[in-house]
Amino acid sequence: MRGLFLAFVCISVVLGGCSAASTSATSTTTSTFAMLTTLPPLAMEASAAQTATTTTEPTDTTPPLVATSPESGDVVEWFRGQFTVRTEPGSTVTINGEPVEVRTSGTYELPVTNTLGTNVFIVTSTDEADNLTTRSVRYEFVPQQGWVAGIGDSVMLGSKIEIEKRLGDGVVDATVSSQFNNAPKLVAGLLARPTPPEVIIIGLGTNGPVQERHFEEVMEIAGTEPLMVFVNVHVPRTWEATSNRELAAGVDRHDNAVLVDWFAATEGRNNLFANDGFHPKQPGRVIMAELIAAAILPDWEPFDEE
Repeated sequence: MRGLFLAFVCISVVLGGCSAASTSATSTTTSTFAMLTTLPPLAMEASAAQTATTTTEPTDTTPPLVATSPESGDVVEWFRGQFTVRTEPGSTVTINGEPVEVRTSGTYELPVTNTLGTNVFIVTSTDEADNLTTRSVRYEFVPQQGWVAGIGDSVMLGSKIEIEKRLGDGVVDATVSSQFNNAPKLVAGLLARPTPPEVIIIGLGTNGPVQERHFEEVMEIAGTEPLMVFVNVHVPRTWEATSNRELAAGVDRHDNAVLVDWFAATEGRNNLFANDGFHPKQPGRVIMAELIAAAILPDWEPFDEE
């Protein structure tokens, strides 16, 4: 019995030892697991940095769209109208180098008076991200039937705006220093256009005398149409009187020619002219335009400047 008791005690001791060992092992495992799940602060920051996602706004590198009316390649019949630009709202716009103030919608309408042939507009648009678009717009002006053409020198050039205001579909193509001997070529060019003018105004003679042979050459080119309107000269030069006689005599020889007596309307009225005595100031420009309109348009009433 004693032998059995000792054996039992021994077994108990052994088992107790094993149990303690088992408990110790379990405690060690739990402690190790806790250390793995509780990272030091630096390790946690590194982990967050690895998993964080950085977002930035994309850079705008797209140039703004620019649309115009008329567009490049168009053919228009209107003498006066508007050139319209449409672009990205908030953009800065220039037309032929001049800054313009666009609406909040990104549109702008520029009033224009077309010149014969090709009209060119250079449009730039810079958006809020400094992206730039430059567009060259070229369109053709081909007048409607019944239009009026004027050719002249610097005197008519100075009155161009006032004349065109009164003519409706009328274009003045005046050149500084041009002389009457240029008139035949200029008239031929006008009549060769797809739609020739029905009225041609000639205001030449400031820079040299009017000669009968040049007058007759003009009328031979013109034929019986269109109506030819000749503006005589007010210029303190030796050819003033002879030029005005030639113009008056030439008009008398042709049924489709009329005279605008600019000289008679301004004689002795030096206040109408600049210091040179022949380039008109604004009141003189209005008088010239009124005389021309009255010669062309039946029942003309003075233009209301208001």
